[in-house]
Amino acid sequence: MKKPAIVVIGLLVLLLGPLVASASPFQSAVQQLIPDNGKRIGRLPSGEAIYGRFFILRMYKHNGFNPLWKPAAIRSLSEALNSVAADGLEPRDYQFKAIMPYLRSPTRSRMTLAESAKVDILLTEAFLRAMYHLYYGKSDPQGVDPDNNFGQARDGKDRSKLLLNWVRKARIGDAYRWARPKSPRYDLLKRGLVRYQRIKAAGGWPQIPKGKTLKPGESNSRVAMIRRRLTATGDLASANGSNHYDGGLEQGVKRFQKRHGLAVDGAIGPGTLRSMNVSVDKRINQIRVNLERQRWILHEEKGEFLAVDIAGFMIYWFKNGNLIWQEQVQVGKKFTNTPIFKDKIEYIDFNPTWTIPPGILRRTILPAMKKDPSYLSRKGYKLLSRSGQRMDPYSVNWKSLSRFPYMVRQPPGRKNALGIVKFMFPNKHHVFLHDTNHRDYLARQVRTTSSGCIRLRNPLDLAEKLLAKQGWNRGRINKVIASGKTRRVKLQKPMRILIFYSTAWADNSAVHFKDDIYKRDPKVLAALKGPFKFHKRDLKPGERVAVPIKDDVEVTSEAFDIVEEPAPVIQRPRRSAPSFLDL
Repeated sequence: MKKPAIVVIGLLVLLLGPLVASASPFQSAVQQLIPDNGKRIGRLPSGEAIYGRFFILRMYKHNGFNPLWKPAAIRSLSEALNSVAADGLEPRDYQFKAIMPYLRSPTRSRMTLAESAKVDILLTEAFLRAMYHLYYGKSDPQGVDPDNNFGQARDGKDRSKLLLNWVRKARIGDAYRWARPKSPRYDLLKRGLVRYQRIKAAGGWPQIPKGKTLKPGESNSRVAMIRRRLTATGDLASANGSNHYDGGLEQGVKRFQKRHGLAVDGAIGPGTLRSMNVSVDKRINQIRVNLERQRWILHEEKGEFLAVDIAGFMIYWFKNGNLIWQEQVQVGKKFTNTPIFKDKIEYIDFNPTWTIPPGILRRTILPAMKKDPSYLSRKGYKLLSRSGQRMDPYSVNWKSLSRFPYMVRQPPGRKNALGIVKFMFPNKHHVFLHDTNHRDYLARQVRTTSSGCIRLRNPLDLAEKLLAKQGWNRGRINKVIASGKTRRVKLQKPMRILIFYSTAWADNSAVHFKDDIYKRDPKVLAALKGPFKFHKRDLKPGERVAVPIKDDVEVTSEAFDIVEEPAPVIQRPRRSAPSFLDL
């Protein structure tokens, strides 16, 4: 009677055996090195940090916990990691010491199982770190500037199978092409970087001594050096010539001036000379910084939108990749700079009032009122309570105040600081587009003249174009303005606006540079040279990621001298889905 029971038990063992079978030796080695313990960052016994631990384990699971990296895939990875130098990234950031022998010669003979698992994990970590940097940017837009709300969206999709497929097919270059911005602008600036790297390899360019301003028709011993300088960057076809400043050299100087956002007058004065003497290393870093910025913002450049180029003092209207309108703008002064962010224009105010923002009340209005209580009256401003009630400025003891507890409003009119029209996208910065009563400033080459807002040269052109589909034309707009009354018109379809900062771009023939008017480049460059860090939007509320780990690298690299990071506690809630490294 016991035989049937034995048979049933035997059948159950045969059926369930595969489900309860022990892990393969390789799986056991992997799980011992990076156990599935819920921690964000793994750490190998030899000290290397594994930031992609969650994702790596998922890739192994899809691959049956077999090794991921065959010789062909390792060769493909080695080539792809070297290629990121053209993206302004450092290949050595991903070339860990433990995997360098295999990147050079991808044969894994005579290795223990634990050594093989470690190398496989580190090859995957190198692959994923470069993917993260190409897709999202190495530097964190919010880490560099808390006001910056650009950044590739986290859609929460599990792309482990997609990436695994590229590894299996030994097509790592295709994976990195997928991660890069799909934009001719990015490709052109990459080519520009390669061009400047070649100029550096050829010896760069000479430093030109200071001297009096040189003008066409003059002769000077520095002219020969200027010829060599311009030839190095392709602004002049040949360095041959005398010390006479001739017409050919003048055209080269003007080409250089145009590329650097200078007054195109052919005169080699202090500004032009200063730009000529910026070293090739600094120009390379400037290009690297702006490739990084493009990784933050180029995915936003789809459909229809307005784009404000802060450092270029211009606004552009793009539709499906085509430029359909552009205009000059004024931007914030160096100490009241225009922030970098994206938003949507919701409505237009004609004949606007100006409610003076808190910063100007604190910096300008309060000190002025302490000196002269008639200041507001002379300016034509109205003093209001927080509830909007009119107040008598002479009834306030201004000298007793340390803060400004009231509102100040300027009535509409031609003298209004906002002019006759403003374009509103309500935001915490109190920044918007508007007309100006300082049109003379638009004639300047450098237009850092506002308190942070963006002043337009021909704002009624923009208003007419934005409202055209709502039945408005210039005649109707002029009639509203002539009435002197404030009129608000809501856009039926809000218009996206991208307020960005860029100091280098490229076209088919050359790289163009702009002054870093707000000195924002160094922080981005420092982040590019720093250690790997998750972006703030990839952290959970209140999470701190401090990694007292020093990675093992082939060469000395500040990118891996990781010490205890004083990362701030992130107070705001998580704003998006996880990145592909953090699913």
